[in-house]
Order: sequence, then structure tokens, then C-alpha cells
Amino acid sequence: MKGIELLLAVCAFATGLLSAWYWLKASRVSADPGWGKGGMVEPGIHALSQDAWIAAMLHAASESARLNKTAAYWTAATVALTGISTLVGALVG
Repeated sequence: MKGIELLLAVCAFATGLLSAWYWLKASRVSADPGWGKGGMVEPGIHALSQDAWIAAMLHAASESARLNKTAAYWTAATVALTGISTLVGALVG
């Protein structure tokens, strides 16, 4: 049973690192309106420029939310594995 407890603890550690990695990625998402891609330049018309920035920010927020959701799922797995590992340790000990 000690082997199972250790395996669960290692899995919890791995999923904890994975969730931290997803949260790090979520915190580094940036808004990119696409200037410079394919020779594009920022439009001189203010309203068009603002529209592109708003669309870029909405896309960045959506991507960050998706990464946060994935990180939350991995954190839930970490908590479950840690709890099960603790219960197995209490039953064995």
C-alpha cells in the first residue's frame, strides 16, 4: 500500500506542476491585433484601429479563460490525488 500512496503523491505533484504551467501560460496571453503580419500596417482610421484592438483583446481574454479552465481542472485532479494519497496513508499507517 505504501507504493500506491507514493504513486498517488507523485501523480499529484505532476498534475500540480501541470496546472501551474497552464496558469503561467494564461497569464502570458497578449492581445495582438495582427499588425505586421503579411505586411499589414495599423489603419490610419481611428475607429478601424480600435475595432482591431477590441477584437484582439476579446480573443486574448477568451484564450486566457480557456487556459485558466484547463488549469482549474488539473488543480482539481491534484486535490483529488492528494486527498486519496492521504487517505491511503492513513489507512496503511
